[in-house]
Amino acid sequence: MQVGNRMAIGGIGRLCSRTGCSERAEVTLTYHYGQSRVWLDELIVEREPHAYDMCLNHASRLSVPHGWHIDDRRRGHPTLIAV
Repeated sequence: MQVGNRMAIGGIGRLCSRTGCSERAEVTLTYHYGQSRVWLDELIVEREPHAYDMCLNHASRLSVPHGWHIDDRRRGHPTLIAV
């Protein structure tokens, strides 16, 4: 079943990929190791094996290694850059 742009599983949607977290996923994290870049997007419709589903809490507290960049491409969120 599809709810908005999310696929519902058992009526609750997908859960955060972080170990021990039972919150609903709202954000998709992808990265490119060679470019030292991380992207945050609205939750994609179908689970992607090379992406991570995250709840809003974990997405907002995300930190990356020194020299990596975070590009927050969600609507209404500013781009963050780590230096």
